Amino acid sequence: MMSGKLIFALAAASIAFAAAPVAAQTEIKFPVKVNADTLRGKAVLEFGAELAKATHNRYKVTLYPGGQLYDGDKAAKAVQLGNVQMTNEPNSAYTSYTKNVDLMEIPFGFADPDEFQKFLTGPRADVVRKDLERAGFHVLTFLDEGPFVIGTKEVLINSPADFKGQVIRTSGHPVVVDALKAMGASTAKIPLNEVYSALQQGTISGVYTTFDAFVNEKMVEVAPNVMIIPSYGAYIWVANKKWWDAQPAADRKLMDDIANRLGVKYHHDIWAESDEYVAAVKKAKGKVSDPAKDPAARKVFRDALAKTYDRVREKFGKDTVNSILESK
Repeated sequence: MMSGKLIFALAAASIAFAAAPVAAQTEIKFPVKVNADTLRGKAVLEFGAELAKATHNRYKVTLYPGGQLYDGDKAAKAVQLGNVQMTNEPNSAYTSYTKNVDLMEIPFGFADPDEFQKFLTGPRADVVRKDLERAGFHVLTFLDEGPFVIGTKEVLINSPADFKGQVIRTSGHPVVVDALKAMGASTAKIPLNEVYSALQQGTISGVYTTFDAFVNEKMVEVAPNVMIIPSYGAYIWVANKKWWDAQPAADRKLMDDIANRLGVKYHHDIWAESDEYVAAVKKAKGKVSDPAKDPAARKVFRDALAKTYDRVREKFGKDTVNSILESK
């Protein structure tokens, strides 16, 4: 028979165990415009799985794909306000917070994808990071958007002169608009989901967008002539800074490390898909030009854009721009 003291001790231990606090789970709401089965959607899901495993489920990442919660600049704003914790939308979503995101899209600026990715992962990207930090974001990593193209209905773009008379849809980046106008084209800012019909109806004669969007949105059916243009962009993976700073230092480092590792993988995967996109264009009886691969052709384009580069230097600083244009 147990003594009264032993019974009391066991009861006290039982109560203490029941009252022991259970580690709370922190939810990370993560809205994106794309679907979960895209490379970007998969990167978020992989981030969530790795983070949950490493922290014994102290963090739960909830992906809201397809713009069902927020997308684009609205997703960025929601993160800034703290309504959600993270997103990784295109650099165009952050133009309200930093002009320096436009540095990425200087046409014929970076010599090749490797040079662009060195920019994203190196100290030169700090001009973007610091602006976003001041605006209330923490930048975990940058994801290379992959190849950009200009798809046209009639003319295959091989030289600056081929732009004359073209009406090209863009997302409105000033440096891209200025460059296209410098080569004789006019531009129109049209939502991506309206581009197909605009090309069909002749409202525009071409479109500037990422190669994956061009193929996945079936624009190749109505604009079969494709120029791969060395103009780049990035999905900027951000967290609300106030929320971020409140997390334990070890967890912040873990999240940064996972995101950066996934970024390196993403850079490889997005460019590995470009062969599939070229094949899709050729299957649709389209033609492809890639003047950036020819040093002589690249020089012709850069010469045609000399005044654009001068204006970009005035806006962003001579040394900053030259460090991009001098990449080999």
